[in-house]
Amino acid sequence: MNDLHKYKKSLIVSICTVIIIVALVIIIISPITKYLIQKYDKKYTGREISLKWAFVNPFTGYIHLSKLKIHELKSDSVFFSANGVSLNFAMLKLFSGNYEISEFRLNRPRGIIIQNKKDFNFNDLVEKFSLKDEADTTRTPVHFNILGVKITDGEFHYREKLIPINYFIKN
Repeated sequence: MNDLHKYKKSLIVSICTVIIIVALVIIIISPITKYLIQKYDKKYTGREISLKWAFVNPFTGYIHLSKLKIHELKSDSVFFSANGVSLNFAMLKLFSGNYEISEFRLNRPRGIIIQNKKDFNFNDLVEKFSLKDEADTTRTPVHFNILGVKITDGEFHYREKLIPINYFIKN
């Protein structure tokens, strides 16, 4: 009887320890994510990125960014903003080099696209994330899938400077 009691006690302690560790990882990783996004934003995107808070659950693959703002290149103007951006990653597929977002939600996004002749205000981002000519052909290619997108109360503006055209899409 005493052995059964010790077994139950050690099982309960083990389960509580695992739950506490999981909770601590979730609590600690979210502020670290916010810090890393704001510290390395210019290095990786060339643009200033700000957000109010981030929530990351590395076990389920859920990420939520609150009050996200991405600024224009070398400017105070906001290129893209959203009250909330949520993503659900398929965590098991990450190990095989397949990045799959099962759900991508934008809450109240606002974006501005500016065209001046053949140049757009996002050309720097396209160049930054495009493959270079000397890309390594021996590596296996990375697959990226977005299965579902939901936009709530969005507003996107298009401005063409040459003619000029100001057009926007709302909701």
